[in-house]
Amino acid sequence: MTASNSEVPADLKALAVKEARRDGMFAGLTAGLTGALLGSKLMRFNRNQTILCGVLTGGLSGYFFIQAFLSSHLAVLKKDLAQQHQPGPSEST
Repeated sequence: MTASNSEVPADLKALAVKEARRDGMFAGLTAGLTGALLGSKLMRFNRNQTILCGVLTGGLSGYFFIQAFLSSHLAVLKKDLAQQHQPGPSEST
């Protein structure tokens, strides 16, 4: 399967999505716990508000982190594929 500069093979794209989701979920969980802690201690939220703050913070930041990690992984893949398909200095005619 040959790929152009803007095309990423499906198996590599699936791997990039899987890695982005893993990294984004971890970042979202961390942000949610931090948001809940800050809401509880600094803003003096009650229990329900603290839970809501943690869930919303974790969910939204997780979503945005997943999008950012996916964009980053795909950009690296496209760059690597473009470098593989360019002739090197020893291959020039």
